[in-house]
Amino acid sequence: MDQQIIEEIPEEKILSEYKTDYSFSYTESNTFSVLLFIFSFVIFIGLFGFIWGFSHTWTVAEEFIFNVYITIPVLIIGIFLHEFLHAITLLIFADVKISNLKAGINWISFTPYIHCKHPIKVSSYKISTFAPALLMGIIPTLLAFIINSVPLLFFGILFIVTAGSDLFSLWKLRKVKGNYFASDHPEKAGCVIFENPFDI
Repeated sequence: MDQQIIEEIPEEKILSEYKTDYSFSYTESNTFSVLLFIFSFVIFIGLFGFIWGFSHTWTVAEEFIFNVYITIPVLIIGIFLHEFLHAITLLIFADVKISNLKAGINWISFTPYIHCKHPIKVSSYKISTFAPALLMGIIPTLLAFIINSVPLLFFGILFIVTAGSDLFSLWKLRKVKGNYFASDHPEKAGCVIFENPFDI
């Protein structure tokens, strides 16, 4: 009798008991990215200028950073590299196959994306989400301070900011257990979390 009752319950009804929406609007994401840009610019540029000289920083920035023939190609290539890093880390840490990945264009934000077709562990999801910000933003920015590279500093800041949505998602997931499962939200930024019903 109990088995018959369970079979009559729609699968969505059962899953909803363990599913939590961690998505967010693009307005929230953009607001966070703007605040992140202001914070990164003030802190990193201010500290870099204090160490290496503000005059030097501005002179090099005018020559390289404000040159659209340099910044625009770097930005376009960087956006695709950002998604490539998502894909590579999914293949390595989530142990998924290339056939499990879906690539496309988000026409709302006019940016490419890479999604896994099925839920993966939150621990792997966090690694994949953080990888572009770390490898393209944080590490280059820190390296810029060591080798006195203004272009590397600005591009590091740029790719920290372009990872704003990822960082905001990580903040929302900060208390979610690593053995739960995450899946990108089909319509909005962020993800849906499926709790592990066998977690004790």
